[in-house]
Amino acid sequence: MRIQHLITVLGAILVFGALAACGDEAAKTSPGGRTCTCNGATCGLDNCNESCGSCGQADYCAEGQCVSGAECQILGFDATNQAAFARYAGGQTRVRFVASNVVIEPPFDKLVLELNHERFFGEGAPAPGTFPLEGTSEVGSPLFVRGYTYCNDFDCAFPYVVEAGRLELEEAGVPGSHLRGWLRGLVMKQVRIDQVSGDVLPFANGNVWCAGDFRIDVEVPPLPTAQGVCVADGTGNKVGDNVRNFTLTNCYGDAIDLHERCGKVEALWIVASAGWCGACESFVPVAGERAREYAEDGLDLMVVIGENAAGTEPSLEYCKDYAGAKGLDPASTFVDHDGSNSWPVLFSAIDTYSGGSIGLPWNAVLDGRSMEYIWSSNAGSGDLYEVQDALMARE
Repeated sequence: MRIQHLITVLGAILVFGALAACGDEAAKTSPGGRTCTCNGATCGLDNCNESCGSCGQADYCAEGQCVSGAECQILGFDATNQAAFARYAGGQTRVRFVASNVVIEPPFDKLVLELNHERFFGEGAPAPGTFPLEGTSEVGSPLFVRGYTYCNDFDCAFPYVVEAGRLELEEAGVPGSHLRGWLRGLVMKQVRIDQVSGDVLPFANGNVWCAGDFRIDVEVPPLPTAQGVCVADGTGNKVGDNVRNFTLTNCYGDAIDLHERCGKVEALWIVASAGWCGACESFVPVAGERAREYAEDGLDLMVVIGENAAGTEPSLEYCKDYAGAKGLDPASTFVDHDGSNSWPVLFSAIDTYSGGSIGLPWNAVLDGRSMEYIWSSNAGSGDLYEVQDALMARE
């Protein structure tokens, strides 16, 4: 789409801008009341998510202009999923945003942004503004931004920290509203992370990821209100909510309620899998081994099969064969398919934060005492094992 440049003189004020056609030649107003404008950009998206133009295969879009990607090993970032959630802990509100390009199976890439409202905005209320991204690579920073490549729903092989860029906030992500704005001119460098200390280590031969301009536009759910005990009807399906009771059928044909585990385990680990999932072949047996190793510490595992190897409804016999081949307990291995839909029970009770396009294996961790939704592959702080360990280690 070509951009028509417009110079308008209003009194003594000179306004220079570029209006995206947004489907016609006139200016357009977005549903939020904002003027749809490219602001001089010749690539990327405008404020109503219409294209301002595109770049060649060797370029990427940064600051609204096409830039040579000669120094970059990875160009751009085209996310298929965006999700956000908020938690309130220690007197502070934390908003986490995750964007990924997962389609069906790993590997995929993702961007993670976290805002600590009280620390980042100080004593002032969260508000729009422009903020540099230098010094945002440390976990727990008031503003935290990292990139990850070659990810599955358990972990990522290659982390990246910001070398250049800025965050433009149009809306600051107050729970119950929107997180909306841009990551502008985002350039990241591959690093290593010390597995013990968590320190960021330089990687001289690491790749450079030129993500360029990336649009953030996602609803931040209201702060959840989890109770300290299981709630039969639940308080919601988001991170921080008590998950409602639901029933799944195990490989023996027994109908098992989720809340049968309430107060009997410390951490409940749920893995969604499918017979055709190649990444699940190696991951699920490891999950079974870990669950057995930490069973006495209160870790419990549910593996939920939504599809067989042909992508259709798994039978109980298939469930038994799957459990046997993966070293799982058939009593804790379940089928979840209603003849038309896969995982209808599990994913109606627990939000995947995947935007409707889930990657497998998908993991979630619930607090065994209250069935509070703590962590999932697409939402939550820390990694899978850290979250489980913290629940098992508490008094």
